[in-house]
Amino acid sequence: MLNLSDHEYGIWPEARMTGDRSLYRKIMVPAIALGMALAGFLVLDVWSRIGDLARAGHDAEAWAYFQLEGDYLRLDRAIDQTREVGPPALDDLRKQFDIFYSRASLIEEMEGLGATDPGGARLRSGLDDEVALFRGSDEALLAGLDDLQTRLTTLGGLPGDIARDAISASADTAEEERQRLITMLELLVLVVLSVTLALARSIARLHRQARTVERTTQAAETIRRGLETTLRGSLDAVLVIDDQGDIREYSGSAEAIFGFTRDEVIGESFLETLLPADRRGEQEKALQRFRETGETTFAETGRHEFTMLDRSGRTFPGEVSISISRSEERTIFVAYIRDITEKKEREAELVEAHEAALEAYREKSRFFAMVSHEMRTPLNGVLSALQLLGDTPLDREQRRYLDAATSSGDILLEHIDNVLAIEKIETGASGRNLVPCDLSALTSDLIDMMEPLAHTNDVRLHFDRSGLGNRPVLSHPRAIQQILVNLISNAIKFSPGGDVTLKVGPVRNSGTADRIEFRVTDNGKGIEAEQISRVFEDFVSLDNRYERRTGGTGLGLGIVRRLVESLGGEIRCTSELGEGSAFWFDIPAVYAEAAAVLPVPSDGQSFGGAGPFRLLVVDDNEINRDLLSAMLGRLGHSAELASGGQEAIAISSRHRFDAILMDISMPGTSGVQATRAIRAGDGPNRGATIIAFTAHALPHERNEFTAAGMNGILRKPVKMSELRQVLDGIDGAPPEDSAPALPSGSAASAEFIDSAQISQLLDVLGRDRLTERIATLIDKMNDELPSLTDARTRDDIQTRSHAIAGMCGMFGARRMHAVLQEIETACKTGQTEAAMTLVQDIPIIWERTQFAWRQRILQ
Repeated sequence: MLNLSDHEYGIWPEARMTGDRSLYRKIMVPAIALGMALAGFLVLDVWSRIGDLARAGHDAEAWAYFQLEGDYLRLDRAIDQTREVGPPALDDLRKQFDIFYSRASLIEEMEGLGATDPGGARLRSGLDDEVALFRGSDEALLAGLDDLQTRLTTLGGLPGDIARDAISASADTAEEERQRLITMLELLVLVVLSVTLALARSIARLHRQARTVERTTQAAETIRRGLETTLRGSLDAVLVIDDQGDIREYSGSAEAIFGFTRDEVIGESFLETLLPADRRGEQEKALQRFRETGETTFAETGRHEFTMLDRSGRTFPGEVSISISRSEERTIFVAYIRDITEKKEREAELVEAHEAALEAYREKSRFFAMVSHEMRTPLNGVLSALQLLGDTPLDREQRRYLDAATSSGDILLEHIDNVLAIEKIETGASGRNLVPCDLSALTSDLIDMMEPLAHTNDVRLHFDRSGLGNRPVLSHPRAIQQILVNLISNAIKFSPGGDVTLKVGPVRNSGTADRIEFRVTDNGKGIEAEQISRVFEDFVSLDNRYERRTGGTGLGLGIVRRLVESLGGEIRCTSELGEGSAFWFDIPAVYAEAAAVLPVPSDGQSFGGAGPFRLLVVDDNEINRDLLSAMLGRLGHSAELASGGQEAIAISSRHRFDAILMDISMPGTSGVQATRAIRAGDGPNRGATIIAFTAHALPHERNEFTAAGMNGILRKPVKMSELRQVLDGIDGAPPEDSAPALPSGSAASAEFIDSAQISQLLDVLGRDRLTERIATLIDKMNDELPSLTDARTRDDIQTRSHAIAGMCGMFGARRMHAVLQEIETACKTGQTEAAMTLVQDIPIIWERTQFAWRQRILQ
């Protein structure tokens, strides 16, 4: 490691001082504390012993006083006994007198007795007078018993009085002594505690001083070792290398990174020791060039990545930064080296995660494409039937209804496209091109389209376009239409019996480009203040208000926000609960020439030069086949039908067709496989035009269609004009960004059948054929429904509901179709219990649907 001399910086005396202080704290402080504890213990012990002695003396005096009165009583009984017994009792009488006399003498001699009570002297004096009698003859003692008892009776009260007075005096004296002793001991304790506290404070002060000295010493030590500590603690290996390439200094971190100790590498060649053999030549040349010219390409040039070598022979990526230090005597290089193995591994993990995310995104795109296919298939039947209906004689009112239905169908199709294109909008890859559009006409037509919905909700619809003019603007008309339809439909639905206003006009800001503002206001219930910031988020349904009341997904305003942002604007909202709401946005106004507005061709216009053709229609969906055949018939062409890829291959090998309309997603043999087989065969249609007929076509799938030999793509649902264009050799696939709008609605609250769709099917197929088809559908549904109601796994329920939903949708079974879609959605989102609950409602809905069909067809 890099080393700085300890002796040079004189740390050893400081270390010894620090050691002495530490020793003092470890030995002396515990010793003082132990001595103080011992002194306290001794004081308590002495105090206890003094108390014991004081209590013992007091008890002895009390015993003597009480015995005096007892001795008097025993002497009195002895006199009585002697009087009765006679001479035999004299010895005991003399004995009791001697005891009483001795007790009286003892009490008289006790300290302080004479000063406290003169009764003791009187008692002793009286007893002294009787001594001669007791020392005399037996006859004299017996003769004087009566007088003796009389004299003693006069002294009888003295023993009790003496005992009580003496004990009281003794107790008072003992209490005084005890209080004095206690006072002295308390004073002693106070002194000891004071000394102890003073000593403890002194010790604490000394301890703080020692800490201060220690910190000062450590600070000095830190400064002294600053450079060494920095280098040793650095994550980077630090090496000092001379201009010959030899290692002169080597940090501790370098030991951890390379595995060599300092002693092993000092003086060794950096190139030979720490670089792999295949990397040494280039660095040796660079070092030689520096010695000759003084120029360097590796020092002071930032960080570089090198492959390094450790002691075990392992190579690893290293990040190296080299600084140069020049002096008159020599030049040295200071190299900072970091092992970036983990960094490289993390980068590799990030790349892998990025690839995984891209793959997940591609999978999501494929999923959306499949969803698009399943949604477009029933929609194809609706729009195709409407187009066929449009070619029949209709009165003015019928034509108006047809136009409204066709417009709504177009909006639905474009709504589907826009939902699927959310990720394109977010990534800026939506591919929308600016086209000239007449905003005045667009918004006016939109108001007309929304009038039926407004009338249904008893809403008065107002339109203000003052100042807008008729000058066309370069923009995205379909996006504007979808935005406004969503906003107006929401305003209508949540302002029943109220007023909804669309205001469109220019907004001029000084110093900025012209902009056009669109504002939708209503006087409905409004939105709670805390919810306003969330209305433009995805999958947000406000309780009892937006989307939730209409059964929506909560995507409507989220799509609106994305579309507005894609147009270069920002949508905003204000609302007051109970007063209404206002949504508005503005977009750049880039004006175009009036002549630039392209007319939209009518589906009913004539189309020359095409046909009559003989075509093969291949689709696994019977409804799609029949409707497409009817549309071709209206255009003057004939069609043969095939229900799958294998059947198409067989038919095309026997009969020649001018063109083949080939569905892509079919069970068994797909459209791509069938096309390859037809192209590879030697049948009459090997060179025929084959058009892909599909609901979805991702870019890579288009390439696959072309590689298989297909000549064009016709997207479901197909329009009559697009079909004409395809047959005339024009790729009529609608552009990816032509996504119109559709107001969201509640499928759960719809009627059981779609009367408009049934009317279209009646006009296309006729009553007899439609009755036959519905009867076939009923038989098939009666066979399929038990398998759905008996299904118990999520996958089984999802598969069967999906299959049945397609059949119901094509024949206008609106409620059945909606509920089956809800079941499928619940399965896809993992809500198995919700799906099974909905399945329980299917039988009764199916019965009512059949009844509704019979009523409608028999009208």
